[in-house]
Amino acid sequence: MTTTPSPLISPTTSSSPKPLRPRQGVEALAKSLASPNQPPHRAIQNDAVGTRAIWSLEYYTKFFDVDTQQVVDRCIKSLYPIDNFSEVLGGNPDLYGPFWISKTVIFVLFVTSSMAGSLAAKMGGKTYSYDYGLLSYAVFVIYLYGFGTPLLVWAATKYYGCQPSLLEVIDIYGYGLTVWIPVSILCVIPSDIVRWVFVTGGSGVSVYFLIKNMLAILSRADAKTSRFILIALGVAHAVLSLLLKVKFYSYSIKEETGKGDGQ
Repeated sequence: MTTTPSPLISPTTSSSPKPLRPRQGVEALAKSLASPNQPPHRAIQNDAVGTRAIWSLEYYTKFFDVDTQQVVDRCIKSLYPIDNFSEVLGGNPDLYGPFWISKTVIFVLFVTSSMAGSLAAKMGGKTYSYDYGLLSYAVFVIYLYGFGTPLLVWAATKYYGCQPSLLEVIDIYGYGLTVWIPVSILCVIPSDIVRWVFVTGGSGVSVYFLIKNMLAILSRADAKTSRFILIALGVAHAVLSLLLKVKFYSYSIKEETGKGDGQ
């Protein structure tokens, strides 16, 4: 008696297998890559950052996604504040510019102040002693103004319903410090009148840039609130300007000590 071998696949189970669905993450990435308004590198970065924890360094990489040319262009726009800075940012505010501008301002303040103090001492026939406490003072003042003040402004404007972007406010203050780099260099000139002119001019450019761009954010608040906040911003800026002038841009020689004083 012959037996028919059973087939490897039973006819009753010959239903076609279901196609495998791609993973949801791949689908989302493919969709974002297909978007005509979003560059591929931006879509990949956003997808990667979305999976990072807020306490990880990778989470903050998107805030430093700018090149040197973009930072230079933003610095120039802050020195020539004609355009709306939010348009200059193009929806891509960063922390790279404010961080390095603040560090540069601190460095330039200390170096130029030391140079001017040394020059004043030499002209007076005295010995100049470097005051490294000025460096600590510069770090405290610049970082407090460049990052602490924007945080307070953001909290106040958010409280009054303006819905500001914290990064945008930080950029306005951070890039607004750019003007103090050329002012510091020019204030090496041994003339207090000339220094006052440069400090006043630099302060005027900086406060105009600040007020002009903060007006767009404060437009959602009522007129009284906007006026109060703008006055507070102007007063804080005036205090910064006076501190820089008195502490870094004024030099005298004390005859009784025979030493240069960088105050």
